[in-house]
This record gives sequence, C-alpha cells and structure tokens, in this order.
Amino acid sequence: MLGVPITAVGISHHLVALEELAELSRVADQATTALDADPRLLGRVVLSTCNRFEVYFESDSFHSSLEAVLATISAALPPASRDIVDQFEIYPGQAAVQHLLEVASGLDSMVIGEAEIIGQVREALAGAGSLAGPSLTRLFHAALTTAKAISSSTGLGAAGRSIATVGLELVERRHFALAGRSVLLVGTGSYARVVTAALNRLGCTDLSIYSPSGRAERFAATHPVQPVPPAGLAAAIGATDLLVTCSGGPVEAGPVIGARLLAESRAATPSLVPVLDLSLTGDVDPEAATLLGIDLIDLEEIGAHAPAEQAAAVLAARDLVTRGVDTYLHLEQGRAATPAVTAMRAHVSQFIEREIEAASRRHDPATAAAVARSLRRVSNALLHTPSLRAAELARSGELADYSHALQTLFGIEVQAEA
Repeated sequence: MLGVPITAVGISHHLVALEELAELSRVADQATTALDADPRLLGRVVLSTCNRFEVYFESDSFHSSLEAVLATISAALPPASRDIVDQFEIYPGQAAVQHLLEVASGLDSMVIGEAEIIGQVREALAGAGSLAGPSLTRLFHAALTTAKAISSSTGLGAAGRSIATVGLELVERRHFALAGRSVLLVGTGSYARVVTAALNRLGCTDLSIYSPSGRAERFAATHPVQPVPPAGLAAAIGATDLLVTCSGGPVEAGPVIGARLLAESRAATPSLVPVLDLSLTGDVDPEAATLLGIDLIDLEEIGAHAPAEQAAAVLAARDLVTRGVDTYLHLEQGRAATPAVTAMRAHVSQFIEREIEAASRRHDPATAAAVARSLRRVSNALLHTPSLRAAELARSGELADYSHALQTLFGIEVQAEA
C-alpha cells in the first residue's frame, strides 16, 4: 500500500454520453477552485478532456476526503445534472496508479492509442502546479514516462492517431480525398493546431480559419491558414468543401454554427458538404443533421467508427503499463525509508565532521583533505547496506522494527517525513 493514499474518481465516455461529460467540463474550474480550499487534500490534479472527467487526489483520510471530493463536484453541477456523480468510478491506491498509466498511454481512450492524451495529461499536471503535491507529481511523471515508452516501442498510436484523424478519415471514406480540397476551420484553440497539422499531412493546403473570439489573425500568423473576417463566415461556409469546428465555446451562448446559418450559406451550392464537429460542447446545432446537403459528423459518430487496434500492440502496451506500475510502487514504497536513512546518516555525519575538523587543526591542508576524503568514503561504504536494508524493510512493512532498533542501539530518533 502507498504511504499517502492516492485516489482517482471520475467518469468517461465508457459510461455516459458526451453531453454529460460536457456538463462536467463546464464546471471543472469551479470544482477545482473549491477543491483547493479543502485542507484534507494534500494534492489534486483534475484531468478534463472530451473523453473523461477525473480528479486525482492524495489525502491522509480516504473516506472523508472521497466524500468531500464527490460532494464538491456535485455542488458545482446544476441540480438536474448532479446524479452523474453517483456513476463516478473510484480507483483507490494502486488502482489509481494503474488507471492513470492506462489513460496516459491511450489504452482507455475513445480512439485506442490516440496521440492527444499524453499532452492532455501533461497539461493537467502543469495546470495543477504546486497544488498537485509531490506524490501526485511523481505519479503523473511516471505515467508520462510509461506513455512515451509505449509510443516509441509499440505499434500503438505509431501513426499519431487521434479523434481528429479518425474524423478526417471518416470524411474521406464517405465523401472525397481531402488533398487539394478547401477546408474552413472554426476555432483557434489547442485542438485547432492538431486539426491543421492533420489536414496538412493529408495534402490539404487550402485552409481558412474563423474565430468566434476574434483570434483568427493571430492564429494565421503562425499557421498555414487564411483568416476569415468576422463578417465573412457565411460566405466562407458557402465556398468550402469541408467545415471543421472545434472552438468549444460556452454552451450558454448557443451553437457557434446554427442550422439556419448553414442552410442559408449553402443555399446556392448544390453539393453536399461534410461538417465535422470536434467540440465536446457541440459547436454545430444538432438540427443541422436534418438539413439536405449537410452530413453532420460529431464525436459520438467518430467514436462509433474508431478502428480496433492490433491485439499485439495493445498487449505490448499493457505489459509496459504493468511494468510501469511495479516500478512506481517499488520506488514509492522505498521512499518510506527516507526519514530513517536520513536520521542514520545525520547521526554518523556528526562524528565524521568532528574528526575532519580535528584533522584540519592537526595537519596541513593537503593531509587534512585526504583524511576527510577517506573518512567520508568509509562512512558511505558502511552506510550503504543499512540504507538498502531500510528500503527493503519499508517495502515489506517492517520498517517500524528497523526504526526501533536505531533508537535502541544508537539513540537515533526517526522523525516522520513531512
């Protein structure tokens, strides 16, 4: 068991519809702020993506902290949506470690092996900053290390597969090759960069971008796209071969692309246009799916068409996850020995430093330096085996006997790690 319990709670696309995940995504900041005010939490990281909403936290009191976290998330939701918290999955201790490593590696994603998740896990840790706490920081770094190993040594995600690439592949299967086609991209967030790169890899270079928040010019300055002015959206929709949306604007403002706007913009264009909505909150009015000449493809449909990965790659990835979990637990359990080892080394060091100081008074500088090197080398050699033994006993749960022996034999008091 871990010295400081780490727990994960949350829900993903496996259990609820994306609309419900979008509701959680909208209250993520409010819930996070409330969690930061809870003194029972020693650390927290919130991972909110289009596939999942999860809170990882560490605390000395498992049950009370778990109840508090769930209550905080529930309180942030509108009353009509609060029952979603009752469906949250709970991963205590080692199960949380296993789950995060699987998530970061893309094994739990809508598109198995997706490329974006490792970046989202990294951003979640960076967003938490010092509030993540040392234990969760080490856990997230372990997850990122495992994910990188899987990406580089297995076939899982080797092609940079993502929700965006699956959606674009679906467009190509249903309609036309995207090379040489015109595309209008709505939204300039981090996912817009992913979509732009994916389109370029497919040979699509006639790209335009519209930003509901007025950032099109800024995005176009660093990406191979043409900005669409605020008044030019309708004309751009009418002229494009493919419309891709990923702005994820506030749901209160309504869909960025309304059914009426689509109908009027495409009225003079007889050809059918695919509309790829990659926003969790839905940038396109669902009524657009009923319009003639519009093929609306949303995240639910992309998930339904996500291809199964090769079994061998998945098995290899799961093996690396298992190794990553074992390594993390081995290191974490050994860390429990740190206070005992530190106290023992400090006890010995006071005698060594006293002798070094005496040698510096009795001998010339060169001789005193040689004596100091010898004494420190001998002390390090003598302490090496006891230090290793302390880590072994920590992993087997017998460290208390070791600490008691230090106090009985040498009068060394072992202070609990802060």
